[in-house]
Amino acid sequence: MTGAASSPPPATEPTRSGRLLGLVRKLIGYGRQLSTALFQRTADLTTVTCEFGTKDITLILRRIARGLLLASALEARIIDGAARLDAPPERAARAATAARRTPRAAPRPRAAATEPPDPRLERLPSAEEIAADVRRRPIGAVIADICRDLGILPSHPLWREIRLAVMGHGGNSVALFMDIMRRVLPVRGLDPTGAPPRLPAPAGTGPSS
Repeated sequence: MTGAASSPPPATEPTRSGRLLGLVRKLIGYGRQLSTALFQRTADLTTVTCEFGTKDITLILRRIARGLLLASALEARIIDGAARLDAPPERAARAATAARRTPRAAPRPRAAATEPPDPRLERLPSAEEIAADVRRRPIGAVIADICRDLGILPSHPLWREIRLAVMGHGGNSVALFMDIMRRVLPVRGLDPTGAPPRLPAPAGTGPSS
């Protein structure tokens, strides 16, 4: 027996499903914390209303509630589908192809996430409706909608992790970014590509040589 201390086992790389599950649970924690802070009046309302692009606290709370419902349903989907998510790429591709060939009932028309039919969200979807919606859409698209509902900005500590998950699981990170910009920068005449508006030249100055 030697006196040397045994080295710790190497850390295992998190699985694909494990990374997703960890991100979704962080989003759930953030949403719950934000909702509690708003109810207890401890949140910085100037910051929160800027993040959501509205001063309507009732609407903000309803959007957070919808985001949490989406996140809880996605958490359950990831747990149930962990084996498929962690399968080798070839097997996962075959499973996805088989799933696409399976006949499904046509989904009901769905309004865009940024323009709900009722802007005040007076009727939140039921847990069953949310779960059905989450099952039939790409995971990355659901994560993007959760971020919209929770007022996540590119400055958020989770943004890099969110962007990678959205891109890696069938979502559109560019569309998410542009939606955020439209929400927090309601500047008339803003170029939709994100370019800053062109400012007029100061009065009394001529063209530069």
